[in-house]
Amino acid sequence: MSDQEIRKMNKINILHIRQNSKIGGIQQQILSLFSAYNKEVINPIFCCFDRKDKIGRDIENMGIEVVALNRPRSHKFSGSIVAELYKLMKKKDIHVARTHGYRANLYGRIAAWMAGVPVIIASVHNNYRKDKRLERRIANRILARGTDRIVAVSESIASDIVKYDNVNPSKILVIPNGVDAIRFAPQKKSEKICNELSIEGKDMIIGFVGRLVPAKGIEYLIEAASYLKKQYQNLKLIIVGDGYLADSLRQKALELGMNNIVIFTGERRDIPDILSCISIFVMPSLAEGLPNSLLEAMAMGKPVVATEVGGTAEIVKHDVNGLLVPPGNSKSLAEAITLLLENTSLSANIGQTARDFISQNYGIETIARKWESLYKSLLTEKGLSFVN
Repeated sequence: MSDQEIRKMNKINILHIRQNSKIGGIQQQILSLFSAYNKEVINPIFCCFDRKDKIGRDIENMGIEVVALNRPRSHKFSGSIVAELYKLMKKKDIHVARTHGYRANLYGRIAAWMAGVPVIIASVHNNYRKDKRLERRIANRILARGTDRIVAVSESIASDIVKYDNVNPSKILVIPNGVDAIRFAPQKKSEKICNELSIEGKDMIIGFVGRLVPAKGIEYLIEAASYLKKQYQNLKLIIVGDGYLADSLRQKALELGMNNIVIFTGERRDIPDILSCISIFVMPSLAEGLPNSLLEAMAMGKPVVATEVGGTAEIVKHDVNGLLVPPGNSKSLAEAITLLLENTSLSANIGQTARDFISQNYGIETIARKWESLYKSLLTEKGLSFVN
C-alpha cells in the first residue's frame, strides 16, 4: 500500500500481541484499553500465541477480532510463529504493532520488521527478573534498534530497561496502567458475596487480589494475619486468585491455625463485588510493575497497605493515599493493618484520597487518549496521517 493510500484511511489498524489470553493483569489491561479506544479512529485486533481463553473470548464479545495461533508455549525459538504473525500483519494491513511481554516482544517485533509495519511499540509491564538473563538482554538490545517506542508502565521499569538493556532513554516512554473508575467505584457491600463467603457485619475483612506466585509475597500476608487474629477475633482474610502456589499457601494457613480465617476464592471475575466487602486491601508484593488490582482497590476508595516496590511506590503516597511498608516483612504489614483497623477516620481519609487520585490520574479513558496520541504522533513522524 502506498503512502497516498494510507493517508486516505480514517482508522488506524492496531495489532496487540500477547502470549496468551488467560485472566491476568496484562490481559485485563488490554481488555480495558479496548473498551476505551475511540473506535472512530482505532481498529484494534488481538492476537495470542496460545488458544483463545477467557479474556480472548471477552474481547471477541466486544466485537473485536481475536486471532489465536493455537501454539502452546515452548522454550525453543519458533520461526513458524514469526511467519504466522507476518502473514497476519500483511493480511490485516497493520499500521501499529503493539507487543506485550518478552515472547510477544520477541516474535512480534521481528514479524513487524519483516512485514514493514510503520510503527512498532513494545510494552514492558514488569520489573526485570527473568529479563536480567544475558540472552534476553542481548535480544532486547538488538530489537530496540527497530522499535519506535518502548513503553513501560512505571518509572521503575523504565529504569530497568535503561540499566539492563542499555537502551537510549529517548526511546523509552512511561504510560501507566489505567482503571475503569466507573466499574470500580465505591459501592455498598454485595450481600450475595458476603453470604457466599460467610462474611458477617461485624467482621473485619482484609483482602488481596492477584496471582498466587512468589513475587506477590502472599505468605507474608498470611503470617501478618496470624499475628492479628489474637487481637481481632472477627478478622478474616480473603485471597482472590489462582496460581501454582495455591496448595502451599493453603497448607501454610492450615499450619498457622488460619483455616477458619483465610478464605481462598480461586479465580474470580466479580472483583468489584468482592472488593465491596473488604475493609482493607493489602498488596504484599516482593516485586511489581504497576498492579491492576491495587489501582482497582484504590479506585473503589479502599484504604490500602502495600510494599514499597516497583511501580507501587509511584502511586501510593505514604500516609496520604495508602500506607507503605518494606517488602518481605510480615510484622510491618501487621502493624500497618492494625493502624488502619484502629483508626477509622484515617482509613476513611486515605480511602477517599486514593479514590480521587486514581480517578484524576489513572482513569482508563485518560490512558486510552495518551495511547491514541502516541499512535498518531509516531505515524506522523513516518509521514503518515489519518482522516478522523
